[in-house]
Amino acid sequence: MSFFSAQTGKAAVLRWHWILLLSLLSILPFLFVRVPPLVDVPGHIGRFAVQLAPADSILHRYFVFTWRPTLNLGADLIVQALHPLLGPVAAMWLVCAAVPALTVLGLLAVTRRLNPGGAAALPFALLFVYNDSFLWGFVNYALSAALSLCGWALWMALERRKALRALIFALFAPALFLGHGEGGALLLLWVAAWEAERIGRWWQPRGLAALAARLWPFLFVVVPVVLSAGGEKGGKTVWDFPGKIDALCNMLRDQNMAFDLASLGAALAVLLYGRLRGARLARGGRLAVWAGCALFLASPYQLSGTANVDARLVAHAMMLALALQDWSRVQRRPRAWVAAAGVALLVLRFGVTNASFIGYGQRYHRELQALDHVARGSRVLNLTLADCGARAWRNPRITHLANLATLERDAWVNAHWAVKSVHLLESRYAPSGFATDPSQLVSPPDCVGTTGAGRNRHSIAQLVPALPLDQVDYLWLMDVQLPTGVRDPRLVPIWRSGDSALYAIHHIKAT
Repeated sequence: MSFFSAQTGKAAVLRWHWILLLSLLSILPFLFVRVPPLVDVPGHIGRFAVQLAPADSILHRYFVFTWRPTLNLGADLIVQALHPLLGPVAAMWLVCAAVPALTVLGLLAVTRRLNPGGAAALPFALLFVYNDSFLWGFVNYALSAALSLCGWALWMALERRKALRALIFALFAPALFLGHGEGGALLLLWVAAWEAERIGRWWQPRGLAALAARLWPFLFVVVPVVLSAGGEKGGKTVWDFPGKIDALCNMLRDQNMAFDLASLGAALAVLLYGRLRGARLARGGRLAVWAGCALFLASPYQLSGTANVDARLVAHAMMLALALQDWSRVQRRPRAWVAAAGVALLVLRFGVTNASFIGYGQRYHRELQALDHVARGSRVLNLTLADCGARAWRNPRITHLANLATLERDAWVNAHWAVKSVHLLESRYAPSGFATDPSQLVSPPDCVGTTGAGRNRHSIAQLVPALPLDQVDYLWLMDVQLPTGVRDPRLVPIWRSGDSALYAIHHIKAT
């Protein structure tokens, strides 16, 4: 299949059967794993164990889970509904696998509507489906953003059926905001930008009135916003403008720094080359792209305790900029070369992603064998290596892997999130200094100090004297070893794999 149809000059890949096929193909990496190897996902699954625990579970001795309305409930509600049929792991697997499928579906549907004859750079846009924020496991945001793309396409498709559209979006938009406020806000942003571009002088009083009249179904998003405003308060809001450069560079961060930065450079070069050859943003998508870029620049790094707020937005802005760059006025040969180069790079990166998922799946399996030696209802103190600088580019994605002990062994672990303004979980059992995330993180000696985000990084040698060993049953080390010379009679090694080890704690009674 050639990328462009010889008869119509339109992208053949934008036919519906190809759109559906590519959407399904995008989930291929997940077929190789049981636990999705996205950094935060094991942490979410561990929290689901508390969320779903029966009333007599020992987990209630260690944790408190309280339902309340927040703008971050997407996976929580889906897993709550599906766990009787699938269990929490399979339900979360389904949520994670749905993200790339829905992102591809929504992106191609929007492109089919706005740029069917000029989408030569579309393969480069698809590079950003498996973006850094998704690989970090920001699943609620990623799911809502993917559904927002689909929703934007549906809004445009129902242009002539306004009553039906109003009914659908009066329900759909609030549900998206409940799933994740930032991801749901993208739907409002894109729809508003599309309508504003069609109106013309939208900034004038008459234009603003016309825009408000068209967007009235979105008034119902006030319901989840107001309900969530009554929840826990707290958490900092911080702008980090230099950090936005890191967010731009990290958009395709995955397995290899050189390859990932070269891929990003190629995508940016395509945008510049297209601009020089006369390719412009397609009508109907111009304002949406620029609004997405502006929102990224204006957003804080941290909002009420939630980090990486701005970084989550940039990949979707880039995705739309590439997909909606109209190459129809560019000569056929350059268009064909751009499309072919994009397809080749997309296939190569997708192959790397599949291979990496296989490797992560094998690593998870090896590390989780330690749980065979953990007694049910016990207390597990976890320490996991977190590297820094260029060495940290390839993330081992085990930062929250120990949280699966909560699911598999009804165990307390110190790696759960418990920010009151964000999370529904609190740790009732709280050894001083080692109650919740990020107390599980250990740094190499050359990484110790204070991070730009204000977190103190400690080495294993610095942490060992402060470990609350008398208050836990196991010490689980991942990718880190006890310092040479440490001989604590309370530590009894019972499992080891590479640089990871599990120690049972022998509680010595005072005499």
